[in-house]
Amino acid sequence: MLQAQKKREDNFAVEHKLRVLCRSRHGYGFNLLEEMGADVMEVDYKDEEKLRQALKDVRTVALIPEKSHDSLKEAEHMIKVSHHHKVEFFCMHSMVGVDRIEERQADEHHKYHNFMKLHKIEKMVKEHFHENHCIVRHSRFNQYFYFMAPQIEGENMLALPVKENAKWGCVDINDVTNAIYKLASMEHEGRGKKSSKMKKLYEFTPMHIMTSKEIAREIGVGLGREGLHFKEISEHQMKEYLRRMRDDKRFKERPVHHEQNWREEIEKLERDGPWSFPLGKYLHDHAVEMMMEGWHLANAGKQDICTKDLKEILNAEPRSVKEYFKKNRDNFKEFK
Repeated sequence: MLQAQKKREDNFAVEHKLRVLCRSRHGYGFNLLEEMGADVMEVDYKDEEKLRQALKDVRTVALIPEKSHDSLKEAEHMIKVSHHHKVEFFCMHSMVGVDRIEERQADEHHKYHNFMKLHKIEKMVKEHFHENHCIVRHSRFNQYFYFMAPQIEGENMLALPVKENAKWGCVDINDVTNAIYKLASMEHEGRGKKSSKMKKLYEFTPMHIMTSKEIAREIGVGLGREGLHFKEISEHQMKEYLRRMRDDKRFKERPVHHEQNWREEIEKLERDGPWSFPLGKYLHDHAVEMMMEGWHLANAGKQDICTKDLKEILNAEPRSVKEYFKKNRDNFKEFK
């Protein structure tokens, strides 16, 4: 939306202002969003009065639940304050598989604590916004694998805490954000009309679900590493690896581009921009625990979800694993 807004290339983007709420604006690259026209505000999600000020005159809210200890309570505050302000439309980001957890089983509560919180937030959104909401579940992002790049480039191996025959999927975050922008535009166009093209639930997945071994092979082909092999490791080993990546200097800051037309060049090459690179600070304990829950779901056969939602909203084939890694081959080589 911000890119379209800056180029003034469509009316929906030009006519609307984007406000970004965050816990802390320092060290996350929000200055880039501000340069493109966003209004960035620091908030305490537990302070309902501050949230009321931040959400005043807002017509549409997109909630991305934080990976934190208090994420359920914070999301509840956002939903209630949005409802208080009579926000016209509420969109929530979630993960595929949250509805496949057996909530009545005690061991599931322990194993999928964070995913169950997401499902509870989904229910709160439905209860408060009825017809005026949309929930977008997505598969894990391809960009997660930047954290695996040192291992891929250094050892020609993809080691994950998931069975080699477990089926799951991953998508390009750029495809998902483009689709969400299109959904926002659709919702705006359909506002006030009796019939709407919008569904209440979208699941943005790849067109084909593969096994861990097959995904590793596709990544290898995309990166020009035909011999890349998959290895199943323990949850403990995965956590130890991610802790090292959290402190690795390569993930301290995003790449800086000095070329005058770097944005246009990246778009032309269809490569990830610096905003797509994850930072080590994202690998805090709650985020890592959520990653582990995703692998548990895959091992339990509960992430083999495949829909045409992403293709239908984009009106184009989502980028395949092989194509994504081929386009970003040079980015991954930087992590050798």
